[in-house]
Amino acid sequence: MSVSKYNTRMIITINKNLKEKLTVLAKEEQRSISNLCAKIISDYINRKDR
Repeated sequence: MSVSKYNTRMIITINKNLKEKLTVLAKEEQRSISNLCAKIISDYINRKDR
C-alpha cells in the first residue's frame, strides 16, 4: 500500500505487551493499530500545543 503525498511512514519498536494492549484498544474502537497510534500522537501533540 502506498502512502499519500500528505503522509509519511514511520517504523517504531515497542514492547510486545504494549502492542497487545494497543491491538485490544484498536479493536474496541474499530480502528487499525496504525490509525489508533496516529490518533494518540495527534491528541498528545494537540494537548502540548495548548
